[in-house]
Amino acid sequence: MAESKVAQVLDILREHGVDDPAILRDLLEAVLVVGQGLDLDEALQRIVEVAVGVVDARYGALGVRGPDGGLSEFVYTGITPDERSAMGSLPVGKGVLGVLINDPHILRIPDLAKHPASVGFPANHPPMTTFLGAPIIIRGSNFGRIYLTEKRGADQFSPLDEALIAVLAVAAGIAVDNAQLFESSRTRQRWMQVLVRRGSEPLSGIALEDTLSRMCTDVADLVGASDVLILSDESDSGDDIVLSGHTGGPIEFDPAEFSAPTGTGMSIVPIADLSPALGRRGARWATVQPLARASGAFGWIVITHVDEPVWEAEEASGLAGVSEVASLAMVYAEQQQVARDLEVLSDRHRIARDLHDHVIQRLFAIGMSIQTMLAAGGSGASVRFDDAARAERLEQVMTDLDRTIAQIRTSIFDLQTVPGHHDTATLRRRVLDIVSELSVHAPIAPSVQFDGPVDTVVPDALGPHIDAVLREGLSNALRHAHAEHISVSVSADDVLSVEITDDGVGISTDVTYRGLENLTRRAEECDGTFTVVTNPRVAPGRSSGTTLTWSVPLT
Repeated sequence: MAESKVAQVLDILREHGVDDPAILRDLLEAVLVVGQGLDLDEALQRIVEVAVGVVDARYGALGVRGPDGGLSEFVYTGITPDERSAMGSLPVGKGVLGVLINDPHILRIPDLAKHPASVGFPANHPPMTTFLGAPIIIRGSNFGRIYLTEKRGADQFSPLDEALIAVLAVAAGIAVDNAQLFESSRTRQRWMQVLVRRGSEPLSGIALEDTLSRMCTDVADLVGASDVLILSDESDSGDDIVLSGHTGGPIEFDPAEFSAPTGTGMSIVPIADLSPALGRRGARWATVQPLARASGAFGWIVITHVDEPVWEAEEASGLAGVSEVASLAMVYAEQQQVARDLEVLSDRHRIARDLHDHVIQRLFAIGMSIQTMLAAGGSGASVRFDDAARAERLEQVMTDLDRTIAQIRTSIFDLQTVPGHHDTATLRRRVLDIVSELSVHAPIAPSVQFDGPVDTVVPDALGPHIDAVLREGLSNALRHAHAEHISVSVSADDVLSVEITDDGVGISTDVTYRGLENLTRRAEECDGTFTVVTNPRVAPGRSSGTTLTWSVPLT
């Protein structure tokens, strides 16, 4: 494409016989100046100023052709600020300018007032007679036109001026093309930064509402919108639309008034067609980008504007990417909530199993014991309890009831907290999590009891020691004891005591456990004691089991 542009320039110069070294030098300097920089707005202004100097015109302008065929942008030079303030609005593509904006040829007009398409000038407009216009062609499309008026020192623009402006228009086309490409790449980069920055937030644990609101702010900054809102339909039927994220202050939004446009692509509609409540800050138009998942559209990104927007390809592509990231973030949050709900249900199932295996069975045993005492006290009973035996039995019943109450309290605490969340800082939560972790695949579920203010009087420095005691003692009991029952007891008053008891085979005298030696050293570091009481199973029916007790003073 560059070679064809050079050939076109040479043909134009050859056609008009331009061979003056001074003219060629000035033209080359003008071409080099036009090609400087990559900012599009600066490039347009620079083209106008250079063109005025090349042909020695008093006034110059550059009109950018809009999507509707009119002028979407008008850059000028030569008019003073006072003249500009008195003129009113800038041209929009009517009269001669409107005819020439679509004409791909260079045009010289000796007298603008005599042109058939002339409609005159607005009030307070500087007088303009001579005219020279050249199109700016980019990749075969008419980007706009350079307008030059009032040739200095001559009655009209010459064929040489026409040749020079034709060359300059070719250079301007290259400069504008480069600036547009740079602007497009910069736009893509800004949208990509939003996608990368907000796309990673759900994985970082940032709340969905914060991510969506920040995403709305980013989009508003990129496109200069009045408002950006993210609406989601939690029922997938349009009956339960909620505001999931937005820019600005609180908005009084009635979901019943919202009418989403049909279709799966981006649409631009008047705000009145959506909801009157969205027309804040003078906004009259809205861009709606659907949010989609596997089952179809479930929400929308709504971007409000004062004027009807024109979306460039890079901006539309960036908005589509933002909608995908927002959709993924919302679906991911839903899946995370489902996973948390399943975790809670699983944990409650474990607690219910513990209640059944320990509390209910213990209550049943207590009831049987009381029933036996009542039967023994009857007049026809063959076996009678004396007062001492009855008192001993009642004392045992009270002890069992205290243990049962402690187990119920532990289960209630476990139901009120969520494993792995903010309650992990408490000793109760840590103990319950460790027991649950170690016994998740075990055939039996250890019972856990707490006594005393364990969450308030136990210093944090003892946390690692308690973890080690629980992991070592409980894992040994689960793997080697072959027990039917395992219990964990943590008590705190003046002394912290961690006790692990099982009714298994006991520890043989010829077995050495280095882990238990480590627990002894840990107790000694804290001025405490660690004891192991074991009764190996030597014969069927003989009581057996092991009790590990790790105690340290708290005062």
